[in-house]
Amino acid sequence: RASRPLTGLLGPMHRRSLQYIEIDLTYECNVKCVNCNRSCRQAPSSDRMTILQIRKFIGESVERNMRWQCINLLGGEPTLHPAFMEILSDLTEYKRTHAPSTKLRVTTNGHGEMVKEVLAKIPDNVEIDNSRKRGNITKFVHFNVAPRDLLRYRLADYSNGCRVAEKCGIGLTPYGYYCCAIAGGIDRVFGYNLGRKSLPLESDFLVDQMRAFCGLCGHFITNERNHTDELMSKTWSSAYKEYASAKPRLSRY
Repeated sequence: RASRPLTGLLGPMHRRSLQYIEIDLTYECNVKCVNCNRSCRQAPSSDRMTILQIRKFIGESVERNMRWQCINLLGGEPTLHPAFMEILSDLTEYKRTHAPSTKLRVTTNGHGEMVKEVLAKIPDNVEIDNSRKRGNITKFVHFNVAPRDLLRYRLADYSNGCRVAEKCGIGLTPYGYYCCAIAGGIDRVFGYNLGRKSLPLESDFLVDQMRAFCGLCGHFITNERNHTDELMSKTWSSAYKEYASAKPRLSRY
């Protein structure tokens, strides 16, 4: 179904969401899981969003009359962001004054006293998705297996995307908006610098990003399962080696 001939005939399988957004506040993490799809373990970074970037996002949302169904704060571990409570306060004010039906969610690993202390301060009107991790061996997709490295995907049309873009929403990272937040994490490693620097129009389905990033992402692989072992294809092995020697410089949102 994701082949170029069938995609040309039937159109893309998945479209990026117009209602959900995931914001990667930071790539710092205190667990660094195997197969992390933000590469927190594989390509550590202290980069994070600024409070001014969050306020720019809020301003764009108000200007465009966007009433998100859900705004999800992630990372990395989002509670490690030094301005986390201030960011949460600004988003809560956006919800109160502009979008009362918007769900605010924090996705956390719940690991360690520092994280737990911050979680205890989160107000009741914010949903907490707590995975309560105890270590870095957790079941995840083999994210670092690039479909474009596999013979069976030689005819794939990556503009099909996957369910992540539909169900989880578009992503916002320090480098801009992406078809999904995972794509933003891929961009920081490969340095394509494809993040949109302003809120995408509803007519912009970010297909160029899907074509660039989905061929690198294990989530694209049909019937992929969660695993505790680490597997990495040649494209990712090379990319992480290059990242370790010289990190790409991306323009910021």
